[in-house]
Amino acid sequence: MASHSNYARKLGAAVSLLALAAPTALAQAPDAAAEEDVIVVRSAPLQLASEEMVGSVEVVSARQIERDLNGNIADTLDRLPGVSSTYFGPAAGRPIVRGLGADRVRMLINGLGALDASSASPDHAVSAEALGARQIEVLRGPAAIAYGGGAVGGVVNVLDGRIPTERNDDRIDGYAYLGATSVDEGTQAAGRVTADFNGLMIQLEGLKREGSAFDIPGFAETEALREEHHHEDENHEEGEDHEHEEEEPAYGEVPDSDYTFETYSGAVSLVRDWGFIGLSVKETDAEYGLPGHSHAHEDEHDHEEGEEDHDEDEDHDHEHEGEEAPRLVLDQTRIDLRGELNRDALFNRIRWSFAHAHYTHAELEEGEIGTLFRKNGFEGRVELAHDHGDNRQGAWGVQALTQDFSAEGEEGYIEPVTTQDWGAFVTERWDNGDWGLEGGLRVETRELSGQRATRSFDTVSGSGSLFIRPTEDWFIAATLSRTERAPTDAEVFADGPHAATRAYERGSLDLDTETAWSGEFTARFSGQRLSAEGNVFYADYDGFIGLFPTGEEEDGFDVFEYRQADTALYGFEALINADLGAVRGWAISGELGLDYVRGKVDGGGDLPRIPPLSSNLALIAEQGIWSVRGEAQLVADQDETAAFETETDGYALFNADLEVTPFTDRDVRVILGVRNITDEEGRVHTSFLKDQVPLPGRNFRIAVRTSF
Repeated sequence: MASHSNYARKLGAAVSLLALAAPTALAQAPDAAAEEDVIVVRSAPLQLASEEMVGSVEVVSARQIERDLNGNIADTLDRLPGVSSTYFGPAAGRPIVRGLGADRVRMLINGLGALDASSASPDHAVSAEALGARQIEVLRGPAAIAYGGGAVGGVVNVLDGRIPTERNDDRIDGYAYLGATSVDEGTQAAGRVTADFNGLMIQLEGLKREGSAFDIPGFAETEALREEHHHEDENHEEGEDHEHEEEEPAYGEVPDSDYTFETYSGAVSLVRDWGFIGLSVKETDAEYGLPGHSHAHEDEHDHEEGEEDHDEDEDHDHEHEGEEAPRLVLDQTRIDLRGELNRDALFNRIRWSFAHAHYTHAELEEGEIGTLFRKNGFEGRVELAHDHGDNRQGAWGVQALTQDFSAEGEEGYIEPVTTQDWGAFVTERWDNGDWGLEGGLRVETRELSGQRATRSFDTVSGSGSLFIRPTEDWFIAATLSRTERAPTDAEVFADGPHAATRAYERGSLDLDTETAWSGEFTARFSGQRLSAEGNVFYADYDGFIGLFPTGEEEDGFDVFEYRQADTALYGFEALINADLGAVRGWAISGELGLDYVRGKVDGGGDLPRIPPLSSNLALIAEQGIWSVRGEAQLVADQDETAAFETETDGYALFNADLEVTPFTDRDVRVILGVRNITDEEGRVHTSFLKDQVPLPGRNFRIAVRTSF
């Protein structure tokens, strides 16, 4: 309770501070409100406006992405209610939705899986980029069921626009973006050109972002961790005959947090009145350091097992002086085939999408490959949709996935595994105007084939919703869902040291499917000067698959084992947007987002790495070509922790952005911004590196975006 009272005081202080800054605070484009009113959620099989969805949905436009751009996709989205990040430095971060991550949140590109290894480990970057996307959709709750019981946390779908689906306004259309950041001396550049030859569309696109080690306001490690390392060094000196110098802790910047990402793509499509069909090829290359990624456990283990030999080896350097820090090199080649056919028939819209990807991910030690991850995958999806009036629509579909995943080398913690999934789903909606019903059903089969065994799982997931419109301004929905999730390859076959999670991970061949009963209540209000949405959810899991400590130690790591336990997750999200009037010609509006989630294990204890109570408060001011936004991100202390994790202090980050559209006859925007104005230390509780790697310090940003 003390942490929440401190949080309330921070929230009150932020409200007061931003209220004083109201005449010069806001960053929503003049046409953003109108733009959001017509946005259709493309990720769900039912094509609905976001305010008509029965579950919680966030639609982030390209303009919002560019305004909030903050490195990787998870860090760009983490200010949305209910969304946080695994935060493994600026290069690697995967979205966490309602406290759930990894395989429980499906990371999609145009409705198909990313086909990378980001769900297997937090230090593996997502192959999808936020910059350049036309739209990003975050689906929570029942809206995600069409993508499988595994998407119990939600779906993050990046609509990257890499296959043209519409004709150009002119023969040649495109955009260019160029930006720079001070905290890491970073640069970002992106561009796209699309040529329209009477409906034959040819498109080329490129993107590059890079940065050096980023600045922080103090030490990289927490005070408690520095003291622990100091005591370890003192004990080591007492037990060693040779001289030992204590390594100075990192201060002012996070070592090995540099990164370079490059993406290039080409596409061709045919767009006609009946729909479109297109093909794209995308190449993604990345190289980045692994901050806080220590391999000292290997030497500690060697020292324990062979202490006598270790003392005799005069060439051994315990502190690894001159060694290069581990680096990661990622490469993915992805081919996509997509199309849509509109016709006058029972099913009047047919959509299909297929993707094949070859992915490699090498962890370099001293310039040599220490561990090599490979994934070759194919995924396909076909949807048949009908919409023959205002009161009835639905979609039927099938989906299939096959992928081979292997990890070879020092951290090859999982044997080669082939995963084969197939699923079929149906979702229907009947809308009577004042009230309506929506339901969905999905059946799936998963087969995991490893060297030790082959496991098969059959799952069935379903949901039913009732929604009402008591007045023109209100939309209220209640949903009951039952979902089943099959175990993943790592959960079944892992058996080895995993430095990213700082654990020796053991899978279990005896795992069964996990089942969740969940309920969600959604209420939306859309008035002339105020709009608001609130979601309350509760999920009860039978056989939740988690990574739990065994109390053992192996290879210098604590041993964690995948096993099942009954758990419950519950919480809420709220978002309020208000028109606050005008002050001296400035149109003032405000925005408040708030979210909370709690994860409990039956019999006592909390689930690990659950995000704390947090909020995002903004004031926006607009006048003519000027748009200004002042923002406060408030994160509470997290003291509801699992037995093996430490508590995390809360923090308050203040940000400001200025957006200028200087020309009336040309689409040019200039963005000036500063994040973490007060240069405060913040640590992300959901990160495995929270005690080693804080958030970046004060960061100035400039960007220019033009379209043609």
